[in-house]
Amino acid sequence: PVLIQPIGAIEQHGPHLTVDTDACGVTAIAEQVAANLGPTQALVLPTIAWGLSPYWLPFAGTISLRPETILAVMADIGRSVAAHGFRQMLILNGHGGNAGIIAVAATQMAELGIRAVALPYWAVAGEDLGKLAPADLGHIGHAGQTETSIQLHLQSEVVGTGYRDVSTWADLGPLLGGLSMPGAYAPPLPALESPNGVYGNPTKASAEIGEAIIDLVVERLGAYVMAFAAQPV
Repeated sequence: PVLIQPIGAIEQHGPHLTVDTDACGVTAIAEQVAANLGPTQALVLPTIAWGLSPYWLPFAGTISLRPETILAVMADIGRSVAAHGFRQMLILNGHGGNAGIIAVAATQMAELGIRAVALPYWAVAGEDLGKLAPADLGHIGHAGQTETSIQLHLQSEVVGTGYRDVSTWADLGPLLGGLSMPGAYAPPLPALESPNGVYGNPTKASAEIGEAIIDLVVERLGAYVMAFAAQPV
């Protein structure tokens, strides 16, 4: 089976979402994919809850690991599972800031005889993400319509009831329009762009949108994992 290694982050998500937002989302998706495919196709490793979040450290509750720490943890996990005969791993990302470092981790897995892929879960949604959560313009955002909807679906009991009353957020349009480029990643600058740490419009969120996003991502990730599992290693 393909091993799915979820990695998230523990960081602020505006005034209305919990600090485990990224870890919660990616864990739920990984577990549902594996449940649908069965243990001969996919197994889920315990989630690495912490990620690379230095730009959120001014906000209370954020815990950020150093890049070398993440690489060391991933290498130790890879070394362990390789010893048991596993040769394929999907590093499933739930936090945008992890993208570069998990790509390096996936590359290093080759030294252990593991073929690894680093992939953010929202990437498989493609243009459909913008159709389901149009207020965030096809972007995962940060505590905006997309993430707030996902959390309303997964753990509505911990979503702050004032999410519809959030009065300020960073408009993703100018940010994406100015720096967006396939393969590019521009870390946020919340002190300049969004003092409350919200990117995207949470007032347009709903549990129904969140459910539709999760269903779409799980379906497409399942197909991706099956194709991965069928490749020779």
